[in-house]
Amino acid sequence: MGAEIRELGEAIRAARMRKGLTQETLSELLDITPIHLKNIESSRRKPSVPLLFALMELLDLSVDALVFPRRKEGGVIYTDGLTEEELAAVERLVDVMRRKNRDRG
Repeated sequence: MGAEIRELGEAIRAARMRKGLTQETLSELLDITPIHLKNIESSRRKPSVPLLFALMELLDLSVDALVFPRRKEGGVIYTDGLTEEELAAVERLVDVMRRKNRDRG
């Protein structure tokens, strides 16, 4: 299988572990067998689209995290519903964090 499929399986496995879920527990939540999940995580099988969406929801994964698992920059901050004052505060915080990261590197 290609590198993309291997990275998809690895991203799913890493997200499951971050959530503290076993393969058995997650497979129960997804209504699939543990073997099916093991095959997805080990890149022997691709998840169906509905299963992929269920995995994303249960594991708090974004499409971006699954498609580009190595990308660490360019996170998304949702600002819908923020007031002008709150939005300005978020922008200031992001600027401070970027400067801090730049100074480290």
